[in-house]
Amino acid sequence: MTGFWAFIRKSITRRFIAMMLLFLSLLIAGAGIVQNLNSNALTHYQTEIYNTKEKQNLVADIAEHTNQIFFRARGYYAFLSPSEYNELFLEKKKLEQALEKFKKLPLNDEEQTLVASIESFFTNFFANVFPTFSSYAKNGDFESLRKASASGVNQEVNNLLTYAGRYQEEHDQLLYTKNQLLFEEMSQISTWFLVYSLMVLVIMVIVTIQTTRDIGRPLVRLSQNAEQFANGRTPLLQDLNRIDEIGRLSRSLDYLIRQIQAKEEVLMAQNEELQAQQDELMMQQEELQEALGKMEENERYLEKKNRFILSLSNTLDKSELLSSIIRNITEVMDADKGVIVMLNTDRDAASFGVSQNGLEQLRKGLDDGPFVRIRETGLPYVLMRESTDAERGYTEEKSQTFELYLPVLDAQQTIVACIICSRIGRKFTNQELRVIIGIAKQISLALDKLEMYEETERQRKMTQDMLDSVQEGIQLIDLSGETLQVNWNFCELLCYDHQLASQGFDLEQFLSHLQSRTSEPDRLIQYVRSVVLDEGAIPSGSIVFEMTGPQIRYIQLYAEPLYRNQEKWSTLLVYRDFTKEYEIDQMKSEFVSTVSHELRTPLASVLGFAELLLTKKLKPERQQRYIATIYQEATRLTALINDFLDLQRMESGRQTYELENVAIDQVIRDIFELHRVQSPLHRFELDLQTEKTVVSGDQAKLHQVFLNLISNAVKYSPHGGHVRVGCRQDGNRLLVEVQDEGLGIPSEAIPHLFTKFYRVDNSDRREIGGTGLGLAIVQEIVHMHHGEVSVISESGKGSTFTVTLPLAEHDLSPGYPAGSEEAISPTGQCKGNVVIVEDDLNLTELLRHELTCSGFSVNSFSTAYEAVAAIEELRPDAVVLDLNLKDGESGWKVIEEIRNNPDLRTIPIVISSAFEEKKKAFDLGATGYLIKPYHPDTLSKAILLAITNHEATGQIFIPDEQ
Repeated sequence: MTGFWAFIRKSITRRFIAMMLLFLSLLIAGAGIVQNLNSNALTHYQTEIYNTKEKQNLVADIAEHTNQIFFRARGYYAFLSPSEYNELFLEKKKLEQALEKFKKLPLNDEEQTLVASIESFFTNFFANVFPTFSSYAKNGDFESLRKASASGVNQEVNNLLTYAGRYQEEHDQLLYTKNQLLFEEMSQISTWFLVYSLMVLVIMVIVTIQTTRDIGRPLVRLSQNAEQFANGRTPLLQDLNRIDEIGRLSRSLDYLIRQIQAKEEVLMAQNEELQAQQDELMMQQEELQEALGKMEENERYLEKKNRFILSLSNTLDKSELLSSIIRNITEVMDADKGVIVMLNTDRDAASFGVSQNGLEQLRKGLDDGPFVRIRETGLPYVLMRESTDAERGYTEEKSQTFELYLPVLDAQQTIVACIICSRIGRKFTNQELRVIIGIAKQISLALDKLEMYEETERQRKMTQDMLDSVQEGIQLIDLSGETLQVNWNFCELLCYDHQLASQGFDLEQFLSHLQSRTSEPDRLIQYVRSVVLDEGAIPSGSIVFEMTGPQIRYIQLYAEPLYRNQEKWSTLLVYRDFTKEYEIDQMKSEFVSTVSHELRTPLASVLGFAELLLTKKLKPERQQRYIATIYQEATRLTALINDFLDLQRMESGRQTYELENVAIDQVIRDIFELHRVQSPLHRFELDLQTEKTVVSGDQAKLHQVFLNLISNAVKYSPHGGHVRVGCRQDGNRLLVEVQDEGLGIPSEAIPHLFTKFYRVDNSDRREIGGTGLGLAIVQEIVHMHHGEVSVISESGKGSTFTVTLPLAEHDLSPGYPAGSEEAISPTGQCKGNVVIVEDDLNLTELLRHELTCSGFSVNSFSTAYEAVAAIEELRPDAVVLDLNLKDGESGWKVIEEIRNNPDLRTIPIVISSAFEEKKKAFDLGATGYLIKPYHPDTLSKAILLAITNHEATGQIFIPDEQ
């Protein structure tokens, strides 16, 4: 044990580890004892509790089964039910199993007596009582059954159940007592463990304090000894005999002190020798520093000169270049201020350390003073003068300022600029003058380069401006695919950022851009590669491609190779916006297809029914129906042709308008009456929000506008619905809104809606038909009436067209104007002689038949010569004249012949023509025009009106087209 304690004392670490292991062992031992005591107590408690609870459960089961046996027995006595009988013996079996389990547990005398009494009772019950009671019940002898039940059997069962209840209570009390004992035992064990732990802790604290004193005090003494040695005193070490780390540390410190004292004398001698060497090195260092200063000065000069040279090539902006030159040259020459001025027309200049007033003064004196000398000699000139007050600053002593005037010569030895550098109180040396002359040559080269760049830049900008003014997009690509130059329209057409495009880009970047923005990129990329890189067969001609975003465009691209010295060096790609031509071509194709369908469909009906009428004998009512169909389809063709002619006259400016006061509400009512018969699925509503509905305009044209809009509302509502026309006043203008609940218009189609021949590309609308002219005609008529037309629509939710027209200044006629056809009431007595001048034999025959049936005498001619001769001979009451006669003759010639003949000029002329020549007719005094085709009855009424009202004035009568 002594050896072990000596081993521990040799190391402080071992002492601490041994002390910690001891305390830890004591704590673990105490915890183990406590855990063992707790485990034993708990195991004993659990064993007793388990047996007690098991007995409780079995006694409860025995009582329950006993109760169930007597309950089933009484049920059997009462109802003699086999199910009750079976349940009785099932409960008997469960009772026996419970008794067997109970007997296997450790039992006291009372419990064993209880088990025996229960077994004896139920043995007697099933052997004697139950069979006897069952026979009473089966025989219906319930009186005997009651007497037997009162004999004491039930009392024994009740006693058993009472005992079970008491047994349960006693064991519950026993369990409570066991729990209290366990708690008290566990608490006592915990208390003893806590006392034990506190004792161990106190011992550990005492040992730790003692150990700390044993280690800390020697360390303090060592620290004091080291401090004494550091202060130059020899310490007395006390712990040299200890065997632990402190002893070893004391012995090491003692050895170290002796070694240091032994070597101190040697070091002192060496120190004196080193001091002498240091003095010698200081002298050498001063010489090196002087040489280094000169080298650094030369280095700084070279750096300044290098920065100056770099500044001459770093910029091509004149202002920046001049500022850089003067700043760097004043730094190189160690000048206080400086100026450089160009001797050009603009006198461009830059300064450093000079005020703006001083710079302006210098510019004004370029033709005088030292500048005259340097112009004559071409050599630098140094001027010495007294320093100004501003140059001396706060110094009162006088000083001189030295100004160096340095000319800058170009290649022709002409002075192009002058540099002035000023020093205050310091002269310029000859060496500095030689250096500055070399610098002036470098400045001359930089200015020459700048002038060449500016000229090149002017040429480039002029070329770029010329390219930007071209309507086509221009792209110049070299043989490697690098884009050298583009114009503004190239960026616009191909959606390229102009700033990025001006910096140039390679072929792959350009093709990638096209890949994402064209509909057929492969074909376009192949074309570009072929013409630029000569890959594959070089295509001839141009190519048209589609740009898909941000707006659809069709671009025509063609290429032209550029040559230098008979060798191709680049390719010029030209992009032309082909969108309008493409759309017109598409529109033309669609229009031809649409018009072909719109013309052929009614013509098929006309030809088919006409062939039936010619080749077959039909009943009169069927003939009438076929003829009515032919008439309807011919009317449809007439309307289609009239749309074309109206649009052509409007575009050519030959459309005339007869202005009068027109009541728009009456026009709407008449159109509604027409559609109510033809469109039974639609409901028509006129919403008048103002009484002022009279506008100044052409009655027929305004009728055509609202007929087109309401017809479209009906036509594009194929399933019926509500068609509403609202009229309201907005200042001095009338707003007419035509609203439907039909198919609606896609938002992308609205900007093109009033374009001629345009139709929305939708299968639902294609089935409805149409030429795409109606809305174009509406817009043209409304604009000619100084109005506007607009649309608001959403696909699938109907449309609202709004027509805005100026109200009439004087509301004279709230309805239709007077003088309509109903005012004419021809009678059978009103007859006359009529000459028809018409080259179409079929139409002539039709008109002859109509006029003859109306009581007129008719003569017809097909040439102008025959007609004039017959009119002179027959002197008719009226002439029906076509303006386009046989063999290219003009009806205007017939009119001139009649007007020039005094005997014929009173004959009224009714113009009947397929061409609208109203302006010329107005020049001859006409007030209207009758355009083919028209109803024959219209001609009869027109001639009757001309004969009865002309009063021998010979007017050219042009009846209303309606």
